[in-house]
Amino acid sequence: MPPRIGSVVSLLSNSAETKIMNTLQCEIPDIRLTKPSGLASRLFFKVYNGPNAIAFAQLSTHAVNEHRNAKPIESEIDKAPGVSYCLKNIEVSQYYRNKGIGSALLEEVISFCKDQRVSTLYGEAKGDIETLRRWYEDKGFELDEVDNIQLSLAALTA
Repeated sequence: MPPRIGSVVSLLSNSAETKIMNTLQCEIPDIRLTKPSGLASRLFFKVYNGPNAIAFAQLSTHAVNEHRNAKPIESEIDKAPGVSYCLKNIEVSQYYRNKGIGSALLEEVISFCKDQRVSTLYGEAKGDIETLRRWYEDKGFELDEVDNIQLSLAALTA
């Protein structure tokens, strides 16, 4: 396991939020997911293979991404009331990539947000932009010209 995932997840493990443990549906059996039990200013989703942390996603109600001022993309649907979350990070350990873990994790994040009546997920695609652009678009996200991402959950539940 690369140190970056382990060190970040160990820091996130100190969160006071109550977590719910579920099985993550992906290509590898017995992968477990912890997720928050409700909304908070920061939300952490962590993925484990046995005792090893192998992926995580972090969401925040903080309105601005420090990297390039990622803000929600304006659209008529997004004028609906509700809370928006910034997808600050979604990362999978290099040894577990391309096995459906990131996709399953993002699906869990989206499902959780829908259940909690979150109206919008937004953030910034960072990394291999062409691959990420296809990946996020396949999940229903819109991307603008500077690689900000947005998914209107109000449109999906309407």
